[in-house]
Amino acid sequence: MTNVSTTYQYNGYSSYQPNMLNSQDWVDKANQDAEKIKNNTTSKTDSTSKTDSTSSTSGSSSAISVGSSASTSTFLLAYQSQLEDLEASASKLQMSSKDNVFSKYDEAVKKATEDPSEKNTQAVDKALDNIVSAFKDLANKYNNTMSFLSNNVERGSGISAQMEAFKRMMPHEKTLNALGMGYDKNGKVTFDEDTFRENWEKDPNQIKDLMGGQFGIAERVGSKATAVLDSSVDKVIGSEEGAATGAYKHSGSSTNTNTTTSFTKSSQMSESFMQFASFARSGAFNLSNYYTVSMLNMLV
Repeated sequence: MTNVSTTYQYNGYSSYQPNMLNSQDWVDKANQDAEKIKNNTTSKTDSTSKTDSTSSTSGSSSAISVGSSASTSTFLLAYQSQLEDLEASASKLQMSSKDNVFSKYDEAVKKATEDPSEKNTQAVDKALDNIVSAFKDLANKYNNTMSFLSNNVERGSGISAQMEAFKRMMPHEKTLNALGMGYDKNGKVTFDEDTFRENWEKDPNQIKDLMGGQFGIAERVGSKATAVLDSSVDKVIGSEEGAATGAYKHSGSSTNTNTTTSFTKSSQMSESFMQFASFARSGAFNLSNYYTVSMLNMLV
């Protein structure tokens, strides 16, 4: 009887002997899906989401979208990109964050007060324009994230739970109105630049506190995005059983609201989240192994 010896290697990717199942087609397809998501963004403009005449604009919406047939790894990569964009956008409006737009405005005002030259005066106007742009960007990134989740609710109970959690990060419309913001009839966040500038002239400090202060909107939204990025796969996706038992696995990381946090595109997802993505990209064999090991862990 001839003994057949088969070896496996894992250095981030799996390798197979010639007599093993060739999963290269699966890997190529997954990579193609990821590239399509990365390079092709779909502009979604809802004609029914226009605000009334008192609101000048709600901002354009350009959101990454994945079809219901896309693989879980493709969905996770797309969702990671959405969350990192939202996280970075929120960081610009947090006064505890380095180089936030409010601090830059205050610096420009200080220089203009000391030397009211045309150059310094224009710098103040530019700094205020940057604040306006940051508000628009946050509204757009938030709407994009909510639209992405809404289009993927069928993937698990965790998606619906995250939608509700993100909604709770936004305050009552009365509070938003003080920032020149609000909700349209579809629940999307809107931003009216004219109203914002009027309110800024009246009380800029109130706007800074509501948006950029401790427990302000930017911190709440940014912290939620970070919390999801730090979550395990089963919490991100969720399941009926997991939702009922609360049997979710979390990395245990936390965000200190009193500490300046730098939100960048290199934000690290939890070990279990990234481990799944690595296994999924490496081939069908490892993807199957991931679920097998997970089920075995349940028996330990």
